[in-house]
Amino acid sequence: MPVFEMLIKDIVGFFTTLFYRFYHQGQLPVVVVFPDFPSKKTTIAKICKMHKYRLTNRPIQADLVIYFEDSTHGDTKTIERNYGNRKIINRNCTDISKIKVDRVHQHVFGYNTCIDPLTYTGIALCKSDDNAKHDGEQIECPIPQPDPRKIYQVIIDNTVSADEVVDMRVPVYGDSIPLVYLKYKKMNVRYTNVVHRSTLHATNDLLTAEEQKTILAFAKGMGADWCELDILRNKTNGLIYIVDLNKTPYGPPAELAEKEKAVTLLATAFQDNFVSNTLYSHTSSTK
Repeated sequence: MPVFEMLIKDIVGFFTTLFYRFYHQGQLPVVVVFPDFPSKKTTIAKICKMHKYRLTNRPIQADLVIYFEDSTHGDTKTIERNYGNRKIINRNCTDISKIKVDRVHQHVFGYNTCIDPLTYTGIALCKSDDNAKHDGEQIECPIPQPDPRKIYQVIIDNTVSADEVVDMRVPVYGDSIPLVYLKYKKMNVRYTNVVHRSTLHATNDLLTAEEQKTILAFAKGMGADWCELDILRNKTNGLIYIVDLNKTPYGPPAELAEKEKAVTLLATAFQDNFVSNTLYSHTSSTK
C-alpha cells in the first residue's frame, strides 16, 4: 500500500475511533478478528460500523474475539496463544473443504451429494475441493482417473426457469438464522459467483422448522458459530443440500435492493447471539 494511502487510512481510523469512543461514552467496544483484517465489503465490517465497534486484527485486549481466516484449511495456533482462555467465535472452524462439508452433511442430514466418478454413470459436477474457487464444470461419468484436488457431485436441480437457477444464502449466527437471501444466476454461469439479482426473505418463509434445526446442527458439526451457507433446494425431491460454508462472509449481496435492512437484521442477530453480555457490560478495559 502506498505510504500516502496508509497515512490517510491511519488518520481516518484515528478520528473514527475517537468518534466511536465518544458514542459509547468513553467505553469503546473492541472486536478483534484474527489473523485477517476484513475488507469493508465483509459482513463483519458492516456490522461493526453499524454498532460503532472498533474492529482490528491487532492482538490487543478485546471484548470479542473472532477467528477470521479466509482459507480452506486454517491454523488457530496464534489466536489460541493470544486468547486461549477466552471464548473465540469460530475457534473450531478450521476446515471448510468441500469434502468435509459433504461428510458432515451425510452425518447430519442422512444423505449427501458426492459420487464415485469411477462407477457413477451420467452427468456429474466436478469442482475444486478448496473454498471460493467457483470452478464447477459438468462432466460425463464414469471417468478413467479422478483428480485428487477435485470433488465429484450429483447435479442438483435448482432451476426456476429455462435459463435461470436460484441458490439460497443462509447466515448462521449462533443458534439463529436471521434471514435468507435468494441469489439468481443465469444458467450459463450457474457454477460461478455471477449473480444478476438477489432478494431478501424471512427465514420461516423458505425453510421449515426441521430444516432450520438441521442446518444449525450442520454448522455445529463444522465447528462454525458464525458463518454463511450456500444451500440448494432440489426440485426433484424437495430436499435441501448444503454445498458450501463461508466463515469470512461478504455481504449483503451487491444485487440486493434491501441492503440496509439486511445489515440491520444481521447486526441485531450478532448482538443478540454474541455480544449482549460482553460489549455492553463495559467491564473490560480497552485500548
